[in-house]
Amino acid sequence: MKGRIRGLEDLRLETSAFKVLCYLSFREGPLKPSEIAESLGEKPSTVRARLAELKEAGLVSSTPQGYISRVTPYDILMKLYRVLKEELGGV
Repeated sequence: MKGRIRGLEDLRLETSAFKVLCYLSFREGPLKPSEIAESLGEKPSTVRARLAELKEAGLVSSTPQGYISRVTPYDILMKLYRVLKEELGGV
């Protein structure tokens, strides 16, 4: 991932950071990095690095039980809508 993540709009859909954030946003309760990695088929080191970036950007929070998203499923869906709309030429 290039550059620092400042918010949801900085994330590109094809990145592992967006994938991790989506997974957390649509799940109930906190998850450990190893649980996220196993579910997404990502390396645990990759997930930990992305979680650190997402936490720094204020998109996730860590708890003793694991990580939780500070982004709602609605926020994710609206980002997807905006990207698709842009790709379709504003239709």
